[in-house]
Amino acid sequence: MSSVANNPVSSRTFLVTLLMLALPVAGQMLLQSFLGMADVMMVAPLGEQAIAAVGLAAKIHFLLLVLMSGFATGGSVLIAQYSGAKDFASCQRMLAVTLVVGVSIIIPIMFVCGFAAPIWVHWINPDREVANLAAQFLVITAPVLLLTQIIVIIEASLRALGQTTMPLIAGVIAAVTNVTLNYALITGNWGFPALGIAGAAWGTLIARCLQLLFMLAYMYGTKHGFALKLKQLARGMDPVQIKRYLAFALPLVANYGIWAVGNATYHVVTGYAGTDALAVMGMAVPVESTFFALFVGLANASAVLVGRSLGADDINEAWRLQRFFNRLTLILVVLLSGVLWFARPWVLEIFKPLPEATAHLLLQTLGVFCGLVWLKVFNMIRIIGILRAGGDNKFCLITDSIVMWGVGLPVYAAAVFLGGWPFTILYALMFLEDGLKFLPVYFRIKKRKWMQNLTHAH
Repeated sequence: MSSVANNPVSSRTFLVTLLMLALPVAGQMLLQSFLGMADVMMVAPLGEQAIAAVGLAAKIHFLLLVLMSGFATGGSVLIAQYSGAKDFASCQRMLAVTLVVGVSIIIPIMFVCGFAAPIWVHWINPDREVANLAAQFLVITAPVLLLTQIIVIIEASLRALGQTTMPLIAGVIAAVTNVTLNYALITGNWGFPALGIAGAAWGTLIARCLQLLFMLAYMYGTKHGFALKLKQLARGMDPVQIKRYLAFALPLVANYGIWAVGNATYHVVTGYAGTDALAVMGMAVPVESTFFALFVGLANASAVLVGRSLGADDINEAWRLQRFFNRLTLILVVLLSGVLWFARPWVLEIFKPLPEATAHLLLQTLGVFCGLVWLKVFNMIRIIGILRAGGDNKFCLITDSIVMWGVGLPVYAAAVFLGGWPFTILYALMFLEDGLKFLPVYFRIKKRKWMQNLTHAH
């Protein structure tokens, strides 16, 4: 980035662009993390079965959200490159194709995972009361899947153009609405009926409706280029364009799905390491999510900026950008890891009161996180940001799948079931796959095979 660094005006402009791309995405990540905790906390007065039911439904929604994000990301990578090539008509066409494919796939899933929930939820949870409550939640929130698919696609497409503020505002509106309605409807406050689990479900559904309505009102009210007309949406049904999009996006969707299932498997296996281990894992997850939020925003910024450069055939700028993001990541991860290391005693205060043994284990676990998180963060920036900006999806899919399912999970499971090791060592083993991916990903970037202008092929 020497060319930028030597020009103060360009440097300031670039910094503003970077912050405008990264911070709203980081804010949305923090918002989602907060909402996940808020839903569970607000049904807590209803008892353990209600908490378990909402948690089960949330996991199912999360797995589906990951798949939705795969389709959305596939479209956004191509939109970023078309944006760099100054071809906005193709950006509009790609949004239409992504919406048509995403909606077509989510509608049957919505009926199976939503309206048919009373039939199959009992298969995955033996507690009949928990299964009944989870099914009740899933039936009411079934339309949320369709709404979320549209929202996620529009958000990702706007970010690809560098427009991140409006999705954040819409997310804030949804969060405030969700929490407010939860308070009113779960236990019956402000004169509203006490609906229990159903109240939480209605709060989620109404919040998502408002979020989508706000986004559409903004786009059509401002006559945004992504306020597609029926004729433009119809172009998304072109079989040739759909086939090209799917060839690019399906490895991404598979990658996201494999990661989500693997991530859930780590948590399931952790349950067999003991109650203390599971409790510490539950407390560590929101801390991890908060830490990673900034780097997810940074990865998004790098994907947009590198993708634009590749779409504009400016290979040298794309290479300078990836080197810049590497240096920035190093500085930030060292700084934030150091801050968290010294802040660990304050983190413990958030979860008090804790048994002394659990508090000590959490302190040690956060220490391990501070020492090893750089592996995960660098892989995040390089895979989600750099490699995917050039459409290197198959390499990412193969690398992630082999490392996670061939080494990471089997070693972790063997350590839990056969090793009898302390949880700090087990937790460190969760970073094994990132350690194994680090060098292959690093050398993949060095070979520059990912530096492709996808607008020529699409």
